[in-house]
Amino acid sequence: MAIKMSEYSKTKHTGLKVHKDTVTYLFDIRIEGKRYRKTWKANKVHSKADRLKKAYEALEQFRKETLHQTTIVADMDATVIDYWTKLKSIKGWKKELINNYEYYYNKHLTSLSKIKIKDVKPAHFTSLNVTLDSLATATRKKAYEILKPLFELAVEDEIITKSPIKKSHIPVRKQLEEKKIVTNAVEKYKNVYTQIHRRYGSDEKIDIGNNKTIQCSINPHHRALFLLGFYGRRLQEVLNLKWEDIDFDNNEYIVRGNNSKVNTDMRFTLPADVKDALNEFKDTTGNIFTIKHVKDHYPKLRILTGIEEFSFHWMRNLAVSALSAHGVDATHLSAMLGHTDTATVKQYLSLQREASSAHTLDISKRLLG
Repeated sequence: MAIKMSEYSKTKHTGLKVHKDTVTYLFDIRIEGKRYRKTWKANKVHSKADRLKKAYEALEQFRKETLHQTTIVADMDATVIDYWTKLKSIKGWKKELINNYEYYYNKHLTSLSKIKIKDVKPAHFTSLNVTLDSLATATRKKAYEILKPLFELAVEDEIITKSPIKKSHIPVRKQLEEKKIVTNAVEKYKNVYTQIHRRYGSDEKIDIGNNKTIQCSINPHHRALFLLGFYGRRLQEVLNLKWEDIDFDNNEYIVRGNNSKVNTDMRFTLPADVKDALNEFKDTTGNIFTIKHVKDHYPKLRILTGIEEFSFHWMRNLAVSALSAHGVDATHLSAMLGHTDTATVKQYLSLQREASSAHTLDISKRLLG
């Protein structure tokens, strides 16, 4: 039976569409330029979120099986660029991430492109690391976000028996140590919190001198967004939050793995003031935040706070500096920020984010008075 594409709509997962009956899903993927489709039915007694989760798991299995079938006869002379092309077509990455990786590859990794996969040696990565040495640790690490799965794919295709990338080649970020310490952090922490509420929780007109004013407005949408940043969330984590990720009854929310840097679901305590703001425009499905140009809000917040370096990501540094000054240890801070590879949290494999975020929120309340 022919598939009527008009009856399917996109989900948040690349290659996964859902039928208007909300139970039937369509797998629609491309591998090496060829399109593969398959329909799959979920259990209708499951919740909408669970059906989507199970469908995504089935999609990944379908992708894996299809890849295996199409690579039974592997090209033993395939080069690194050949496998980079193949990896992009099967990985299921979002378009934005592919564009980001493509830019990085073309800027830093083309020296490997023409080498045959079977001829790549560990020494190539030693040389690569020397070339990238002047870059930040996070930037150097991105090379292996591309290369590690590339060579793992070559192993699956039996082009090579093991990856030439060794553990010692991959840069390790000590993320808490990389955070820039904010001076006068406690004072700034209180100030930023106050001005977020002032800017988006009042309708006053503020005189900023030189016959200029800033008009504030009651905007729970923007207030909730910036408060989540204030409590340590990354901008993309916030912008990709959906209403079904919020548990209002248990005061929790989930950052999904495909929207985070760590590729794993993370559960956090929902701050009371964020909950209050969300309740003012509460919905049931879809994305919570629709703002497109967050940076456009920085200038006025910089004027109100008097902090020139203010940005969404800067608030993570502010939180670390202010809360650590009030005795929150590195383990709780790492968990609050959503880190997984700092030396301070390796002993906590499950990362107690719910407990840690509740603990840091308690300290934050005391700090804010």
